[in-house]
Amino acid sequence: SRNVRQRQRGLLLLTAHRAKGLEFDHVAVLDGAWDRRDKDPDAQRRLYYVAMTRARHTLTLAHFAGRHQQLLEPLIDHPSVLQREPVPLPRPTPAMGYRHVRAGLRDVVLSFAGYRASTHPVHAAIAALSPGDPLKIRVGSSGHREIVNAAGVVVGRFARAFEPRLEPSSGMRCRSASVLAVVGWGREASEPQYRDRLQCDSWEVVVPEMVFEPIT
Repeated sequence: SRNVRQRQRGLLLLTAHRAKGLEFDHVAVLDGAWDRRDKDPDAQRRLYYVAMTRARHTLTLAHFAGRHQQLLEPLIDHPSVLQREPVPLPRPTPAMGYRHVRAGLRDVVLSFAGYRASTHPVHAAIAALSPGDPLKIRVGSSGHREIVNAAGVVVGRFARAFEPRLEPSSGMRCRSASVLAVVGWGREASEPQYRDRLQCDSWEVVVPEMVFEPIT
């Protein structure tokens, strides 16, 4: 996780606490809750200093209009500070309403491919997948949500406890899905109550990532 954050790709949103020990070329410190009361009156000042000193090249300190910010006031008239008034923002794109959901190992049936012999086509279909490959989510004949590859082969199934998150009752529907990870699993890692049904000793598990959009 730390190595990923240090690759400096895209926009990374994290707390000041999580940023400790890290450095970035460009840093923007957001406003809000910096002046809350604490047992240690200097605790927030030290944390704000930590956030500021993560920057290597440029530092932007955001400030809510009309908000009393004691941490920023001493900096306003400093000669190294360039003040800029807010600019009108464009209207949000539909993508701003999307919700990204990353499933975990507890969210999928880990023994799905293990219930099939090693010669079953599902193993080859899973082996051909890589992170980022497109997937589809559909309701199978059993009524459960299935994970399907681009060729229409079922490569996994969601755990029952996770399925309510895929229902459109929340006003959202699945817009797209892709492979988040392909994880190795096996008989020894499985719960004892499932081992008698397994037909192979090792297999792979597809873990998906989904993008939901509002139903209009």
